[in-house]
This record gives sequence, C-alpha cells and structure tokens, in this order.
Amino acid sequence: MAEELSRKRTQVRPAGKTVGADGTVSHVRYSKKLARDICERLAQGEIWYKICNSEGLPSYTTFYTWLAKYPDLALDYAQARAMAADLRADKVLVVAEEATTESVQRDRLRVRALQWHAGKAAPKKYGTRAGDDEAAEGATRRVIIEVRHFEVAYREDGTAYTRQILPDGAGDER
Repeated sequence: MAEELSRKRTQVRPAGKTVGADGTVSHVRYSKKLARDICERLAQGEIWYKICNSEGLPSYTTFYTWLAKYPDLALDYAQARAMAADLRADKVLVVAEEATTESVQRDRLRVRALQWHAGKAAPKKYGTRAGDDEAAEGATRRVIIEVRHFEVAYREDGTAYTRQILPDGAGDER
C-alpha cells in the first residue's frame, strides 16, 4: 500500500516541479520576497499563466490561495494588475504607430487583445464604460421624462407661433 501511494504521488505532480528522492513533490512556501518578485513580474506585463509553475514559483491555484490568505499580497497584486493595464494601454499606441500596410491585420489583432486585457485588468480606467464613475461605483441612475404639450397659435397679424399648453391653461409664447 505504501508503494502504491508513493507511485501516485510521483505520477500526479504540477508541471515544472521536481520530485524529491522519496517521490514527493516539493512545495513552494509563501514569503514576502517571493510575492514581491511575482508582483513585479506581473506589473511588467508578464501573465501569471506563463510564469506560474516555473522553478521556485507556486502553481496557478496556490497563488490565488495566497491572495485570499495574505491581504498585503492582494493589495500588491491589485496594484501590479493596474500597472500592467497601464503598460498594455501604452503598448496599444506603440503597436498602432508602428503598423504598416503589411502588418495591419496582425497589429489590429494585437491592439484588440491589448485593449481587452487592459480593460479587464482596470475596468474603471480602460473598460468599455471607462470614465463612467457613477456606473462603476454601482450608483443608480434616474431618468426623468417630461411630457409637454404644444399647440399652434396665431398672432393678430396672422403669423403662426408655437405655444406650450401649461397645466393651469396659461400659454407660453415662443
């Protein structure tokens, strides 16, 4: 039975992790330095999917467990994502300026991907409703519809004008 458990541990292991002499997978422990290094890489535009599970870094799911467990990391992560969104938004301009007639299709795809990613990382700043602070904060909107009635009236000289019919019956000459 011990052999069977050992065999299962060796067969199921995260990508890029090394197996120890006893057949167990090494575990990456949380440290503030490691968290800071990850956030720096994220802020420089690297995506977590590509940097996770590499040597010395936690798996994709372990990092998200850390985010829930360590509030300081969650704050640093949010700031790193905002910085990465700014970087991607700046890259949009660079890609657009460097586009040529030969590369316009490829560059259009890159621009859309960068815009989408920036919008998801910082929706208030780069999302489809960027700048709409009230909507972003969840404030309710009121729409007021006012119905007014008008009629055509004639002056003594025979010229026509439009007059608003007010509720009390008085007319407003325009």
